[in-house]
Amino acid sequence: MIYKSNLVAMLLCFSSGVALASGYFLFFKDSTRVFSAPKQAVISSANTQVNNQPTTLQGLVQVNKAQVADQQTQLAQHVVELNQRLEKKSIQLKQSQQQLKLNQLESVELDDELAIQFEQEADNLEWSYELEVALTDFLIINEFADSAELTALKCKQTICKFELTINQHAVNYGAKLWRELNDKLHLEPWWQQFKLSASQSNDARIEFTVSTQG
Repeated sequence: MIYKSNLVAMLLCFSSGVALASGYFLFFKDSTRVFSAPKQAVISSANTQVNNQPTTLQGLVQVNKAQVADQQTQLAQHVVELNQRLEKKSIQLKQSQQQLKLNQLESVELDDELAIQFEQEADNLEWSYELEVALTDFLIINEFADSAELTALKCKQTICKFELTINQHAVNYGAKLWRELNDKLHLEPWWQQFKLSASQSNDARIEFTVSTQG
């Protein structure tokens, strides 16, 4: 009986050991599965990010190329507009130069015509005196008396010639003075009697030829 009891006890221990071993094996297998699943998920996510990265970089490169192309197009349009403006300005400049040459030729021809007519007409002393008084008053009233003086004047029947020269102690002189003086002369009421006028000047003097006939 003792032997049978020992045998039964041994069988029970063996069965318990097998059960414990089986349970431990099953638990370890499930744990491995549990811990393996997140690791695989992490690896899969990392692979997805790595695979997507070239696509993102390629997209950025394409966007940059599109921006550069757009900037180049805008720059090309701007260059075309500038060239068109430059061409237009060049045409206007040529036209202005041609008009200036034409005006100079007309001025020379007018001076020649007035000079010929001046020599052919008789003197008009009364008109010479009236114009001398008017010019003298003009210089004083407009404060040109300290800068310029009337040094020559002669009137014929329809044409007068007079000359103004710079004073030795003049502060303002040259083209600026003559331009200002000429502008104010044209505003004088008595100047309106002249239909034609021509002038020649340098830094020291200015000479007018005026006519009552157009």
